[in-house]
Amino acid sequence: MKKSGRVQRLANLSATAEQISAQALARATEEVSRLERQIGDLQGYRDEYLRPLREAGATAVGGYQVQKLRLFVGRIEEALALIERKKKLAETNRERERAVWMEQRRRALLMNKVAQRARTEEEAHAERTLQREIDDRPPRP
Repeated sequence: MKKSGRVQRLANLSATAEQISAQALARATEEVSRLERQIGDLQGYRDEYLRPLREAGATAVGGYQVQKLRLFVGRIEEALALIERKKKLAETNRERERAVWMEQRRRALLMNKVAQRARTEEEAHAERTLQREIDDRPPRP
């Protein structure tokens, strides 16, 4: 096998690795988006449950209801804190995946350049060989 063929196989493997890294980055980005949506939903629920308390004031709502509401909102706050931590971890993972993808992309581009250069060299060599053969032919009478 010619050098360009061997290098092209390596370039293809690099391109495949880059695609796999891009897919991992997409999954990590989607995970961050999913967690952001969950945070938004929980914040909306919390605000919705606190609205009657803010609008009417604590005096219009009974003590038992206020206590029950505070416990429920406390659980929402705990869930929010947990999801915020998960989101930070997901963002860290996304940045790690981005760095891996960028490195794989750089390698794939480099390998494509090397493969192209090898093809160009082989074509130039073939051209020179053909020209030598033409030059070495005896002249026709």
